[in-house]
Amino acid sequence: MSGPTLNSSPNNSAPAVDRPNWPVLILAFVAVVLDGYDTIALGLSVPALKEDWGVPASHFTPALSLTSLGVALGYIAVGRLTARFGCRKVILVAVVVFTIGSLLTAWAGNIVELSALRLITGFGLGAVMPAAVAQATALNPARHRQSIAVFVTMGISLGALIAGVLGSQLVSAYGWPSVFIVGAAASALLLPFLWLWLPDERALTGVVAGSEARHHAAVARLFDPAVRGRTLLLWGFAFMVFSVFYIFSSWLPTLLTSYGFSTGLAPLGSAALGVGSIIGAGILIVGATRFRMSSVLAGTTVAAIAFLILSAFLGSDKALLLLVFGGVGLGLQAGMIGQAAVAVSIYPQATAATGVGWASSMGRLGSVVGPIVGGALIGLGLSTSAIVLIACAPVAIALGLILLLRRTEPKVSDDAAGTGRLDGPDTGDRTTVGGPAMTSQTMNGHAIGGQA
Repeated sequence: MSGPTLNSSPNNSAPAVDRPNWPVLILAFVAVVLDGYDTIALGLSVPALKEDWGVPASHFTPALSLTSLGVALGYIAVGRLTARFGCRKVILVAVVVFTIGSLLTAWAGNIVELSALRLITGFGLGAVMPAAVAQATALNPARHRQSIAVFVTMGISLGALIAGVLGSQLVSAYGWPSVFIVGAAASALLLPFLWLWLPDERALTGVVAGSEARHHAAVARLFDPAVRGRTLLLWGFAFMVFSVFYIFSSWLPTLLTSYGFSTGLAPLGSAALGVGSIIGAGILIVGATRFRMSSVLAGTTVAAIAFLILSAFLGSDKALLLLVFGGVGLGLQAGMIGQAAVAVSIYPQATAATGVGWASSMGRLGSVVGPIVGGALIGLGLSTSAIVLIACAPVAIALGLILLLRRTEPKVSDDAAGTGRLDGPDTGDRTTVGGPAMTSQTMNGHAIGGQA
C-alpha cells in the first residue's frame, strides 16, 4: 500500500502531507472501534454477571469505576509515551494490553480479579484513542485534520454500537464470557495489520518532541487571567457530560432490566447509546460549519436533558425506550467530542494543544466518578425513573456552563472562518502533542467555522 506524499513546507520544518493516507486512517479507526467495544463490554455484561455470581449489581461498581480509572490513566500517560516512543509503538503495545486483559477477563472468578483486570485493560484502552487520532492526523493533509480527528473518535461510538448489538446475541447464546473472548479475538486479528501497515509517523514527518513543546505544555498557562474563566467553565462542562454518559454506558443494561428487558436484550441499551452517539458526532460536523461549536453543544445538551426527562415517563415500551436513550447518547456524546473543539477555539495558539488535553482529562475524571455514582444510586434501591431524573441535574449544570462559556468565547473573524484562526495577534507559536507536531490552525479546520 502506498503512503502519503510528503512535500517540504516553507513554514514547517516537517514535510507537508498532500494526499490522504488511507491505510493509516482505516487502521486507526478500526483500533478505536475495538477500543469502544471493549470499553463498554463489562457494562453490558453486568445483568448476566450478577445472575451468574449471585451478587447485587451494585457490587460491580469497583470494576466499572476501575475500568474508567484505567482509561483516564492511559489517556494522561499517552502524551509522554508517544513523545518518547512514537504513536506506532504506543498503539501496538496498548492493543496488546487490552487484548490480553479482555481475554483474561472472561475467566475472572470474583470481583477482585475482575476489578484488577479491568484496571489494566482500561489503561490500554485509554492509550489507544489519543495515539490513533494523533497518528491519523499527523499523516494526513492538514486541511482535513479536524474532520479526521472527529471521524477516528467516532470509532468509539461504532464500537459501542457493535458491542450492544452483538453482545445481546452472545450473552443469550454463550454467556457473558463470550463478549470478552470475541473482543479479544478481533483485537488479536488486527495486530498483524497494525504491525505491517502502521508506519512510524516520526520517520515520515521528521518531527521530534523538543524543549519548545515542554515550554508550551505548562498547565499554568491555562490559568492566565485572559483564559482562566474559560478553562474552569470548559473543565466543568467536560466533567459533567462525561460523568453522566458513563453512568449510562456502565449501568443502562442493568437499569433496563427494571423495565422488563431480559439479560439477553438489555445490552441493546448500549447499542442505542452507540447509534445516538454516531448521530451526535455527525450533527457536530454539520452544525459546526454554520455555528460556533459552543452554540452547537448548547443545543445538543438541551436535547440530552429533554430525552432524559422523556425516558423517565415512558413506561415499559421497549422500542420507544431504546429510541429515547439513543437520543440521550446523541446529546451527551456530542458534548464529549465537541469539548475538544471548543478548547481549540478559546485558547491562544501556543496553549491550544495543552488546553485540549487537560479538558479531556477532566472529562476522563468524570468517567471515573459516573459509574460510582450510578452504582451508589442503584445500591440505594432507587427506581430507574428516579435515577434518570437525578442525572438531569449535572446535565443542566453543563448547559449553564457552556452558555456562560459561549459569552466569553473569542469570536472567529469572517476572513479566518475557513482556517479556524481567532481574532487577535498570531504569535506563530507551535505546540507538540506527543510525537506529531500540530499548529492549532491544523487542529481547527472547519469545525469552528462560522458564528451563531
